[in-house]
Amino acid sequence: MILNRVNFFSKTLLNHVDVDILIPTLPDNDCLHAEYDAIYQPGRRWPCLYLLHGALDDHSCWLRHTAIERLAEAAGMAVVMPSGQNGFYTNARYGLDYFTFVTEELPQMVCSTFPISRRREDTYIAGPSMGGYGATKCALRCPQQYAAFADFSGAVDPIELEPKMKAMGFGFFRYDLIWDGVENLKNTEDDVFYLAQLHKDAPVKPDCHIYCGLEDTANYGMNVRLAETLRNNGFSVEFTDGHGLHDWVYWDLCIADFLQKVQRSRTESVDV
Repeated sequence: MILNRVNFFSKTLLNHVDVDILIPTLPDNDCLHAEYDAIYQPGRRWPCLYLLHGALDDHSCWLRHTAIERLAEAAGMAVVMPSGQNGFYTNARYGLDYFTFVTEELPQMVCSTFPISRRREDTYIAGPSMGGYGATKCALRCPQQYAAFADFSGAVDPIELEPKMKAMGFGFFRYDLIWDGVENLKNTEDDVFYLAQLHKDAPVKPDCHIYCGLEDTANYGMNVRLAETLRNNGFSVEFTDGHGLHDWVYWDLCIADFLQKVQRSRTESVDV
């Protein structure tokens, strides 16, 4: 894999941003005797996974906590890992436009600069916790843009989550700045349950992969409810639970499973 540490000026966020980008090549052990064209494969456009992070993390967390580089290499997948602060990947009422950055400016920059495909069937998005909410919202609001999304233990219902966070003594989410109060999220395009109903009759829908560990008591119920809501509105949903906490040990397993499913699905579509 080629690891690109990218810093560029975002016209959406009005500041410089950091993004880590993995681009496949031949595996390192195969490169020694290979021709350059075999290693760098000129003209090829790679399928891409946009991989978001959760609260209190940044663009580097996937490389530090998981085997994403090895997994992406095996899947033949480029991976784009941006930073989104604690902004819930939302165009904030009083703040920055992280939704527009992730769904519009970032893909435009990435696909014009790197050999990455913009085709819907080649584009995926995933994330844990706050990033699970972000990935779900991006895919449901822009179903023409993503073939599938994966929500790992997603904080998919901020309205339900707010009192739980307060009870745990966590106050780092500024719901007042993001939505002018979390109660203003309901039945808007930042409400993923509302989006599932809104796009019930959409001509194209992303495949939905939802993961949450049984021991994740804060988020498990809301993810079960999301899976049921999506199914009831005509989406293809695969829900995976099993034992797991709200941590990187579990999410490392999730990303491995999701990439295997993506690779299998892509292989089957080629064989048909």
